[in-house]
Amino acid sequence: MERRQAIPEEQVVVAKASRAGMGWAIRAVAVLLGSVVPGLASAQSATWDALLSNSHWYVPQENLLAYATSGTSFTDPAPYAASDQTLWDLGTATNGLFSGTAVATLRPSSNPLIAITSTMSIVSGIVTDAGQIRMTFVNASSASQTIGIGQMRTISGTSYMEMQMITGNSTLLTTHWAYMAKYDPGSFTPPTLFPDGTLLSQEWRWTDGSTWQMQSDDLFAAGGVGTFTVTDYRNGYFWGPGSGPPGTAAETFTQIGSITPEGNVLFNVLIGGTLTSLTGQITGTGLTGRMALRSYDGTTFGPEAIATVVAVPEPAAIAMLAMAAVAWAAARAAGGHRSRRLAQSVCPRRACTRAA
Repeated sequence: MERRQAIPEEQVVVAKASRAGMGWAIRAVAVLLGSVVPGLASAQSATWDALLSNSHWYVPQENLLAYATSGTSFTDPAPYAASDQTLWDLGTATNGLFSGTAVATLRPSSNPLIAITSTMSIVSGIVTDAGQIRMTFVNASSASQTIGIGQMRTISGTSYMEMQMITGNSTLLTTHWAYMAKYDPGSFTPPTLFPDGTLLSQEWRWTDGSTWQMQSDDLFAAGGVGTFTVTDYRNGYFWGPGSGPPGTAAETFTQIGSITPEGNVLFNVLIGGTLTSLTGQITGTGLTGRMALRSYDGTTFGPEAIATVVAVPEPAAIAMLAMAAVAWAAARAAGGHRSRRLAQSVCPRRACTRAA
């Protein structure tokens, strides 16, 4: 896949959810990829109407991997891999505005015969001329609301909706990033299981085992500083424990998130029953690694949070990761450029329609 220009730090956005006692209120927890600006809701454009109108979208097989976790901790119990196939059925788009339905089916990798299905209404959606996306989902059974924000991407001439998200309830949370692809349900059946060994986001594998220092007013109060460790990394997903200022609710916390090939970060934290999500960009490698993140509560942007690497795995471990990266690069070269492989995987000749 071709690398894309990083999002300006002042244009990143996120969502926040909170839990009080046993009651759980989730809103706006699906998060963006791409440049998002405050004027998104009022911007209108017919640029994408033909592509979106009366269309169907699915998660390509290479992007089916998601991680499910409890709503109280991202590390105990550990997140478990699952295949998450989400299908969108969109109606007519007019000046970038559209609505439709969504059906998500989650299958745990340990027992793929189990299927957890949820149906949602896409009560409103908008795509701006620049391809910025916002979609409001309402769960058919619980009436909980999720705001999805993303960016249209073009790979080998075909348009995709690129998204990151976390959603769920106090029992189960699911985080997922994917390139949503257009398809014809009359001639193509979307896949249901993620193929082990198919990895799409290896650029940031060096973060596995790294420790970060983070300054965040949202998470640790004004001027507060904490640390977190990435204990696990796979296909762009990462998680681990963290610690904040002693004597505060954030003294211990857990985090889970994802990094796309372009470097977009979704960073989710559980502190004392509150789920806070931030998003932004990662740059650098190793000890030069840096994340610039912001929160968003639906109306206002939070202050910038900065995370920097303070420790990386020992040289032997780094060498092993480097060897793995070289092997992965060689395999990619042998199999052709990744953009071609992705296009072949997510856009079989019979399934996808190229963007106008």
